[in-house]
Amino acid sequence: MALLFWLPTRGVYETEIGGQRVVALDDGTQVRLDTHTRIRVRFASGERRIVLEQGQALFTVAHDATRPFKVEAGGTEVTALGTVFDVRRESTGARVTLVEGSVAVTDVQAETRNWRLTPGQQVQTSRRDPAPVAVDATVETSWSQGHLVFRGTPLRDAVAEVNRYLPDKIVLAAGPASEVAVNGSFATGDRDAFVAAVSDLFGLSAQPQADGGVRLTARSVGG
Repeated sequence: MALLFWLPTRGVYETEIGGQRVVALDDGTQVRLDTHTRIRVRFASGERRIVLEQGQALFTVAHDATRPFKVEAGGTEVTALGTVFDVRRESTGARVTLVEGSVAVTDVQAETRNWRLTPGQQVQTSRRDPAPVAVDATVETSWSQGHLVFRGTPLRDAVAEVNRYLPDKIVLAAGPASEVAVNGSFATGDRDAFVAAVSDLFGLSAQPQADGGVRLTARSVGG
């Protein structure tokens, strides 16, 4: 009788700034890596574990009840059996968004802090009092389709999100414009389209910088 063993798999997958890629794992799980992302795969006979060392990834998990699928990110652990979910590592903790199925989220430093998400919920473990909130999962994962969707997003936050895909950044000058709400869809990495749109909408001047970046400032009166 043949004996079958699941041998440990160790692999590192990553993307550069502005890059995205899809990784097909040995178990049939698909992982879509966002910009500037790095994961480490650690599969063994009793567990499938991914360490999200930086960045963001969307997981479409192959069902295997005998081997839980776990994602570790900044002191946060996400456990799923068969589901679709998004994890973004933050400076402390992680942001977890559930698209399909069910996941359990645990703060490994304080295991009493744990949550079970249902589709369309998100939890940010870096917050002082984390709790699941309802979100539009399609918007939250729009990056996986090559777009960034903003709905009432402060301009400063929209600029920060766009900058994740750019080697040459946008610098937003301090001022009231940083709080205006941005609505729209933009292709990831298309700096020119984003700069042109917000400049026209909010009366900003785009000034090229010596380092290749661009600075957004309020237009002077009559400018």
